[in-house]
Amino acid sequence: MLRAVLSGEYQGAAIGLTDEVRDLIAELTNFSEIELPKGINATLRPYQHRGFSWMYRNAKIGFGSVLADDMGLGKTLQVITTLLKYKEDGLLENEKALVVAPTGLLTNWETEIAKFAPALKTKIYHGTNRKFEKEDDFDVLISSYGIVRSDAKDLKKKKWHSLVIDEAQNIKNSNTEQSKALKTIGANHFIAMSGTPVENRLSELWSIMDYNKIEMDCYSSL
Repeated sequence: MLRAVLSGEYQGAAIGLTDEVRDLIAELTNFSEIELPKGINATLRPYQHRGFSWMYRNAKIGFGSVLADDMGLGKTLQVITTLLKYKEDGLLENEKALVVAPTGLLTNWETEIAKFAPALKTKIYHGTNRKFEKEDDFDVLISSYGIVRSDAKDLKKKKWHSLVIDEAQNIKNSNTEQSKALKTIGANHFIAMSGTPVENRLSELWSIMDYNKIEMDCYSSL
């Protein structure tokens, strides 16, 4: 169906498109860079600016994103820039962002956000004393895969604008309780970050794509 729409014909017959569909196709095929958020405290490289623009555009048209850059190319900065843009657009006022990462990276996420986007308020949800308070004031909640597995019921009760997973290979096995729990959490937009985008089995790549409940696009600066 998508091939027919993009080509404008099916088996020699012309396909008629509504203006709404034409506008959507234009969004998908005509790439343009998005202005960086005013509060970003970093100079993005050209490919990082393209990655940010691509994720922001995907969210705007209802697509999720798999950011498949190699390690060391600044995936975290691109995602932080995107989250800051959401905040400056007022999208994190009533719905927040949830970042899920391996335990060893939680502090790194908190530090990177404070460094590059100090306007984003964070809360680490981890440890034996973790809990939500009425006075909580955060834009981004940072948690681990293990905590999401055990606390999925509580996290599902929250309204999430964005759900970001770092080291997405952690859910490449769709049959694990960890993968199943994560995929029960709803959000308006999904981002999967992977430094190892080439998986051993097609089912492993499928599991990462399936994490998004709607359409997903994949990008690598390489």
